[in-house]
Order: sequence, then structure tokens, then C-alpha cells
Amino acid sequence: MRWLALGLGCFIGYQAVMYQDIISGLLAVFFLYQAATNKGCLVGICPPNSSTADESSDIENKEYSNIEFTEVEN
Repeated sequence: MRWLALGLGCFIGYQAVMYQDIISGLLAVFFLYQAATNKGCLVGICPPNSSTADESSDIENKEYSNIEFTEVEN
């Protein structure tokens, strides 16, 4: 999605310069910012949140870490 945002930002930026349109220029800057920094959600696809990844890797503190399994024989 970053490549799509970059292409869209470049295209809209080119059109903004050609037609001297400020609103299109601001929209192009918005898309270029999202493509360069990977911020925001494009088409509902958001980058992973690093804080939730850190919390899920700490399984010792979870209540379900003491699960017991029993072997079933046929």
C-alpha cells in the first residue's frame, strides 16, 4: 500500500503543479507523507502496533500459561 500511496501522491502532486491547485497539492503531500513514514491506515490496512506485539510475547505473565494436557489413547 505504500507504493500505491507514493504513486498516487506523485500523480496528484504533478496534477497540482500543472493546474496550480492548492487543495490537490495538500492532498498529494498527505499521501506522500503516508508513503514515506508508513503512518495512517490506507484502505483499512494499518501497520502493526509494536506495543501489542511486546505484550503478547510475554506469555509467562498470562493466566493461560499453566495449561495441562492429557494424552488420549485409542
